[in-house]
Amino acid sequence: MMRIAGLLSAVSVLAADPAAADEVRRATFVGPMLGTWAQSGDLCAKDDKSNFAISASSYNGPDGSCNVEAVYETPSPKGANYAVRGRCTATPKDQPHVVNVIMRLEGDQLSIGTSFEDLKPYQRCPAK
Repeated sequence: MMRIAGLLSAVSVLAADPAAADEVRRATFVGPMLGTWAQSGDLCAKDDKSNFAISASSYNGPDGSCNVEAVYETPSPKGANYAVRGRCTATPKDQPHVVNVIMRLEGDQLSIGTSFEDLKPYQRCPAK
């Protein structure tokens, strides 16, 4: 009887969802994502509120200044997808609020949005 229970346990572990095994949880952004990103080259020179400035553990964007709580990386045919959970404040006096965004790195382009349906392309701005 113990053998059967052990065998069933082993089979249930092997039959686990393989997609969950492909997800990697990170505490910081990966190197290629670091930098400033804008929807057009013209916006790089401006401090446009739609720009994203990404450092290892934080980013500034339309939602304000955000500290990264987690970055979940999953593979896809179009490039790695990153589900980012940040704690953001628009001004220093604001209460922090949680913001979830999706980022997809495709070469030197980063698509960003709150869902896969509203991903917008961003290009890397030259370093200042």
